[in-house]
Amino acid sequence: MDIKHIQFTCRMYWANMKGLLNIVAEGFILLASIASLFVLIYQFGFQQTGETIHSLYLSRIYILLAFFIGITLRYIVRFNEIIQEKLLYLDIGIYFLLLFAVLSSKIFFKDAIAHSLPYLSFLTKPLFVYVLLLLLSTIHLSRQTFTLMQTHIKPSLLFLLSFIFVILIGAGLLMLPNATTRPIHFVDALFTATTSVCVTGLTTVDVATTFTHIGHIIIMILIQIGGIGVMTFTSFFALSFMGHSSFTSKLVLKDMLNEDRIGGLFKVILNILFVTFFIEGVGAYFIYMDIRGTLPGGNTQGDIFFAIFHAVSAFCNAGISTLSGNMCDPVVVHNYNLHVWISLLIIFGGLGFPIVFNYLKLLRHFIVNTFMIAIGQQKHYIHTPRIINIHTYIVVICTLTLIVGGTALYYLFEVNNTLAGLPLKGKLADSLLGAVTPRTAGFTIANMDALRPVTLMMTLILMVIGAAPMSTGGGLKVTTVLVAILTAINVAREKEKVEIRKREISPSTIRRAFATIVLYFLFASLAVWILSYTEEGTPVFTLTFEVVSALSTVGSSLNFSPLLSTPGKLIIISAMLIGRIGVLTFVVSFIREYKKRDYTYPQENILM
Repeated sequence: MDIKHIQFTCRMYWANMKGLLNIVAEGFILLASIASLFVLIYQFGFQQTGETIHSLYLSRIYILLAFFIGITLRYIVRFNEIIQEKLLYLDIGIYFLLLFAVLSSKIFFKDAIAHSLPYLSFLTKPLFVYVLLLLLSTIHLSRQTFTLMQTHIKPSLLFLLSFIFVILIGAGLLMLPNATTRPIHFVDALFTATTSVCVTGLTTVDVATTFTHIGHIIIMILIQIGGIGVMTFTSFFALSFMGHSSFTSKLVLKDMLNEDRIGGLFKVILNILFVTFFIEGVGAYFIYMDIRGTLPGGNTQGDIFFAIFHAVSAFCNAGISTLSGNMCDPVVVHNYNLHVWISLLIIFGGLGFPIVFNYLKLLRHFIVNTFMIAIGQQKHYIHTPRIINIHTYIVVICTLTLIVGGTALYYLFEVNNTLAGLPLKGKLADSLLGAVTPRTAGFTIANMDALRPVTLMMTLILMVIGAAPMSTGGGLKVTTVLVAILTAINVAREKEKVEIRKREISPSTIRRAFATIVLYFLFASLAVWILSYTEEGTPVFTLTFEVVSALSTVGSSLNFSPLLSTPGKLIIISAMLIGRIGVLTFVVSFIREYKKRDYTYPQENILM
């Protein structure tokens, strides 16, 4: 037997061994990840006894050991991939924390680390262990999910399934004994989870009194995940802690994020998360400064949580509040500064991430070029560079028009009604929030039944129009409505091309706009028709308002949501889900893609 044959045999043996070790490693990690979630749920969702506390302690140690074994084996068999991770040093740091946590356990090493290195005693604290388990399970389950993208599942269907999965998990969490002050029906838990993940705001129960502090935390997390996007969170962890990903999975992610390039996906996701948390953080600070010491209870911790919850709810356009009366609750009804901060957060969330990035690019360009001109390295521009693209232009102009026009009309319609008796500052602040919140936010500043019919009709129109694409809002989207209006005007003028700022709108964009509008009203009509049977006796306008609010993920209601029957709740749940992922995306996820063919039929006109 020659040397080459021996080397070949060894390589084959090692390849087979690596495959087996990889399966074992992934098995340990998957089981540990699932077990971590069950332990976390049991720890925070149920009341504990002395026996269960000891059992949970043992479970935590064995799960840590399983993670350690699985990750160690993964390092051995996939070392070349792991060293390519974007956050390699963080991954190694987490691995050593895991190692020290295992060594510090009383079961295996009898506090060896804790006695020799007392400053590492925090490694044995339950809170640290739970945070570590949550982080590990999130990272590795995200990797598994991202691997699923390499299959032939359509991006639109995967997008839909990701929302359904999170909604079901959220509904289960909201059914936990520690999450509610009283037992609730599963349909109500499912409704609340859906309205949180789909950032809608319609509720069948009083969020303030039905859910405990743990329940409010669960709702806030569901809002955050739903607002940014389930796959955005998943992809962040997957791309951060994966050595490489397939071209197929990157294409899927590119379609979900509506990106033109594949190379910068991780940077795009990182920017989305940074911008979200930065704006929410600034918003939470200003909200806290306005409400501190004014809430029932008067403790700092409660005020901080209120500020964070409402900053997240406002930026994600959810419209859910921990107050029974929402923004018209006696505690905050006259806090007009709060109404303004909520309005601004809604506007920023409804603009969409591409708009924010486009203006950040403009700001960077301005600063860099001003500096280069100042030091003599560059001459002044003869022609202004085109940085603000047509999408940004349309969204900003439409948003400003709707905000200014909506505020003026709300003030005009309600000045002698719900705004009567308020100071000028209050009238302006409430008019602003009244114009902004129908565009997919759903915060309540007045009893909806008390609004004039003309105001309700304006609210309905604003709900249909919605916010911007790639934002936390819903509705038809301002770009869709504008393209449809311009196309209709062009048809009346017998002009073929739709042009905005010396740019032609592509025919495919026009087709998508009209398809979205047609499908939106088809779904809305069908839902209203079914509800008119399940909720017999309810005025059609009330049903229409409820359906449009759900399909546009707004959250405004004529006090009708709690009165829905079980079938009615399921219809509204479906409308919220379809509205969040988009009516066109929902249809596309179930229809086989058409393959282009190299022939055409003779044209014939149809009477219109």
